[in-house]
Amino acid sequence: MVVYSFYIFDRHAECIYKKKWPSRPTSTGSRSQQANGLPDGPSQQKALSAEDDAKLVFGTIFSLRNMVRKLGGEDDR
Repeated sequence: MVVYSFYIFDRHAECIYKKKWPSRPTSTGSRSQQANGLPDGPSQQKALSAEDDAKLVFGTIFSLRNMVRKLGGEDDR
């Protein structure tokens, strides 16, 4: 498993630590494309601010935690 980003949040949902590592390059033979067939380039992606990125990560973790609690039942609380 490869980790490209690492976040630590406090109990008030504030990001208190963030570390990013560069990802490995993709295959060298062809241009990368998204699932819809469009080229994956700067014109297709908008860079998120660090704050927006942290909010999205926290929201994902919060949603997963709630889903696991609902699926796990009373024993997992």
